[in-house]
Amino acid sequence: MTAPTTPGVPPPAFRAASRHHYDTAQLAAGNRLRISADHLAGLAAECAIKAILLDYLGSALTNKGRPFHPELKEEARERMEREGLNNLPQQDYMHGHLPWLWGQLCAIAGRRRGREAGPLFTQLIASNPFHGWAVEGRYCDEMSITDADLARHLQAAYDLIAAHEQARTLGTGTLA
Repeated sequence: MTAPTTPGVPPPAFRAASRHHYDTAQLAAGNRLRISADHLAGLAAECAIKAILLDYLGSALTNKGRPFHPELKEEARERMEREGLNNLPQQDYMHGHLPWLWGQLCAIAGRRRGREAGPLFTQLIASNPFHGWAVEGRYCDEMSITDADLARHLQAAYDLIAAHEQARTLGTGTLA
């Protein structure tokens, strides 16, 4: 008897996932499910950022489908050698969760200002609306997330999705 096989996992579709999470966050917000709405708004933003990084700013997928940036990986390798670390610090180059992911987006976009990242996009990411947000926030109580927090996170997710869509529609490969 042979062991059952697991079907291959398709590659991530971050652009589509960002829109699905955003739409579901809006439904949750409309039903006064603030924690779920905020969590999904954060996931929508994460997926939109990963789509932007992959489609426009030079990130790639590992053979397991995890996004990373080659330049950040090289810098992590240099850090490992400089500091005598035993392992490559994955958090430095793998694209994980907010708010850390926002910092990676800013660092990468900052290197491409005027090429792939135009002035409107640079202005969009100038301040991190997810500072203090954590994916673990889904475990918090109703009082931890204010209506203002939720509105800010929903707007940021929307703006990131729109930035990706605009670049896609224009077909220039540039984030305006």
